[in-house]
Amino acid sequence: MSILITGGTGFIGVGLAQKLVERGEEVILFDIAPQTERVAELKDKVKIVRGDLKVWPEVMNVVKENNVEDIFHLGAMLSVPSEGNPWGSFQTNVAGMMYVLEAARLFGGKRVVFPSSIASYGLGTGEVITDETLQRPITMYGISKVYGELLGRFYRRKFNLDFRCLRYCGVIGPGVKTPGVAQYNAWMIENAILGKPFECFVTEDTTVPVIYFKDAIHATLMLYDAPKEQIKTVSYNISEVSPAPTAKELELTIKKFIPEAKITYKPDPLVMEYYRNRSMKVIDDRRAREEWGWKPMYSSLEEIVADFIQEVRTRPKFYGLG
Repeated sequence: MSILITGGTGFIGVGLAQKLVERGEEVILFDIAPQTERVAELKDKVKIVRGDLKVWPEVMNVVKENNVEDIFHLGAMLSVPSEGNPWGSFQTNVAGMMYVLEAARLFGGKRVVFPSSIASYGLGTGEVITDETLQRPITMYGISKVYGELLGRFYRRKFNLDFRCLRYCGVIGPGVKTPGVAQYNAWMIENAILGKPFECFVTEDTTVPVIYFKDAIHATLMLYDAPKEQIKTVSYNISEVSPAPTAKELELTIKKFIPEAKITYKPDPLVMEYYRNRSMKVIDDRRAREEWGWKPMYSSLEEIVADFIQEVRTRPKFYGLG
């Protein structure tokens, strides 16, 4: 039996694959455009399958032909591309979600772990987000995440599929190329490390809840490992730095380690329109902590920035930065 990771050569997928391989698991990485350089260290330890979530036979085949038991469904069109091409986003994120769940029901049938996002929240949330906060997303990406959460719950009830979900905050980590409304966090740190000036596309006082990529992976594996009887809420918020840091706070934290960092601000009107519709500052993740023991490994913005710098300086080529 094997474990499938859709979007498997992406940002979180490679980190998950590394951890699962260390456990002795057989891992299949399914990706529309495999980033082979990201999995160079794992090339002889995983199987890479090129495939498209929009094409249902490809999804069915990768599960059936590889005797897949569990699935981490990470593959998705992200926020900025989804806004530019909502039709493509529907096919990948909405129809693709249905195909993955159907493949799990027909051929896999044990566990499906689905990372949702705080983008699933939208207007009128207030500053504190709980697992009971009404989800009214305003972006195509957020809409697709709510659909995925609800469809997974349906399959859990109707077909007894062990569906589990967690909502990532803005994930901070090196090497991400795809644009996103929260990506200024990682790019600000990356450019400082590389000695390049960075023009931040939000205002200094912009805030977004964030989580370090290592803790996103840590939380995903913790949820996967939790005994089935402990999964009661099903879809969980997870959080790390609270309250959410401002862009200026991130800049000042970076300069504690790299005083010469050159950071300026030129807010993008479209991105700022997105942030004007959001007021969230604190993510309440008590259900994850109570039900399956979630606790982040990194407790402050300073710890995140320090480790980020160490990662890039130690393995720049792995992240495509050297």
